[in-house]
Amino acid sequence: MKKSKERAKFFVMGVLFTIVLSIGVVATANTLTREITYGIRVNLNGQLLRFATDSQPFVMEGRTFLPVRALAEILGLPVDFDPVTNTAYLGNRFARQRLPLTLIVPAHDSGRVGSNSTQVRTLDSANMGGSQFSNVMTYAQIGGNTSPTTVFSLHNLDGQYKMLTGHIGRVDGSSMRNATFNVIGDGVLLQTHDLRSGDLPTEISVFVEGVRLLRIEFEFRGQSTYALAAFLE
Repeated sequence: MKKSKERAKFFVMGVLFTIVLSIGVVATANTLTREITYGIRVNLNGQLLRFATDSQPFVMEGRTFLPVRALAEILGLPVDFDPVTNTAYLGNRFARQRLPLTLIVPAHDSGRVGSNSTQVRTLDSANMGGSQFSNVMTYAQIGGNTSPTTVFSLHNLDGQYKMLTGHIGRVDGSSMRNATFNVIGDGVLLQTHDLRSGDLPTEISVFVEGVRLLRIEFEFRGQSTYALAAFLE
């Protein structure tokens, strides 16, 4: 009788183990299936597009899916992917709305250098060479010291822009002093201009693609105020 009970006990345990194992198999074997339809034709402005065999468009659950890279290449658009932000870029990844430099708030004003007081300001407008310019940043040295003084501002572009364009010149009514204008991106001199106080505003165009930290600086020898009316795009 004892043996029968032991056999029955092991039999029950075996059945329970089999049931548990079966449940586990059913759970792991549970998969989600979806119906996908290939052979989708894509027509762009009357022209039938052709996709590679491994990049075919398809329909799933009533939605049409197109391969981004293949479609962009057909349209002649460059394609890029940023694995850090998991972002796919079509076209120029740096292209964005044209913004005045004054909206990229300066992170630094060079302040006082020796006996000279320096100042960086943002203004709605200023006159240069008899013409009025809007969205202006002014760089000034206030004091009689003729030793070289650099007035600068820093701007965090974070690699989001391609071009810096605009005009530079002496602000009307300020002292007549020459200056040197420099644009520096991530520690590299991108462009420089020697400015004479009597010159008309000078047009600038600086390539800043990929630049993260932009430094705008004016080197003075004496009291004067110069302005930069510039845009980023």
